Amino acid sequence: MTEPVRAACLVCGDPAPRVRYRITRFRVLQCTACDQVFLDPLPSELEIQELFAELYATGGGSVPELKSYYGFCFDDEPSNPLVQLYEHWLDRIEEVHPRGSILDVGSGTGLFLTCARRRGWEVFGIDDSRAAIDFARDRFDLDLWVGDFADFKSRGMRFDVITGWDIIEHSRTPVALLETMRECLAPGGSIVLSTPDQHSILDVIAGAFYRLSGGRMTAALEKFYIEQHFLYFTQITLAQAFERAGLKTTVMEAEVTDLRRLTLNPVMRGILYGMFFVSRLTGLENRIFAMAGRDG
Repeated sequence: MTEPVRAACLVCGDPAPRVRYRITRFRVLQCTACDQVFLDPLPSELEIQELFAELYATGGGSVPELKSYYGFCFDDEPSNPLVQLYEHWLDRIEEVHPRGSILDVGSGTGLFLTCARRRGWEVFGIDDSRAAIDFARDRFDLDLWVGDFADFKSRGMRFDVITGWDIIEHSRTPVALLETMRECLAPGGSIVLSTPDQHSILDVIAGAFYRLSGGRMTAALEKFYIEQHFLYFTQITLAQAFERAGLKTTVMEAEVTDLRRLTLNPVMRGILYGMFFVSRLTGLENRIFAMAGRDG
C-alpha cells in the first residue's frame, strides 16, 4: 500500500502520491504531502457531461443505488427529502447570515434556489448544464446563468453567501474554484459547501474487505469511489483546501446521507441504517457540511 506513482495531487500539486486502492477503472490515490485522496485517471470532460445528462434523465450510471437520487431534484414538495435537506441547510446559514444575496454554484435544476427564494433570499445561480438551466427557468421561473464558474468573476458581482452542494468533489482544480468563490464574496460573506467525507464508515468497512482479501474484494469500494467524484475530502483536508484559497473555516460538521433518496432493497437499507447509526457513535459519518469566510 506504499507504492509510489506519478500523478500530481489535485490540491497541493505534489507529484508522488501513494496507491490506497486499485479498483476496476481507477487507482484511489492519497497525497503523501497533504493526505488528499483523489482518483486517477480522471474521466474526460465529455464523459462527465454525458454521465450527468444520463443521471438527470434516467438515473442510469455505474451505481444502481443512485438511480432515484437525482429524481428528487425536480419536485418542490415539503415531503421531498431533498427539499427538507435544503431547508435544514438554510436554517444553518440563517443562524449566521441575515437574508441577502445568495449564489448557488452548480445550481442544477434550481430546487435549492427555489427554497431560498421562498424564504426571502435574492437568488442567483450558475451551472454548465443547459438542460438543467432550462428546467429551472421553465419549472421554477428562475433566470440562471449557463457557463463555467471559473469565468464568472469577470462579472464583478458580489454575494453575501455562495453555496456549492456536492460540487467541489467534481472539480479538477478545487483550490482555484474556492479562490473564485472568495473573490465573489461580499464583505463578511460565507462560502457554504457539502461533500462526501472520505474518513467514513463506508471507507473503513470497504477498505477492510479490500485489505483482508489482498485487494481482490473491490465491490464495496466501487459504491463509494465513483467516476464523477474526483476528490474525497476529510474535515482536515477540506480545511486545508480552504486555507490554500485564502479562506478561514467557520463551521465544519458531520452529516449522513438521507437513505430515502437511494434505490435500496430492504436488506441493504437495513444494513446502511445500522452502519449510519454506528457512524454517529464513532465519528465516522459519510458527509461534511462546511462554511468558510475570507481569512482576514
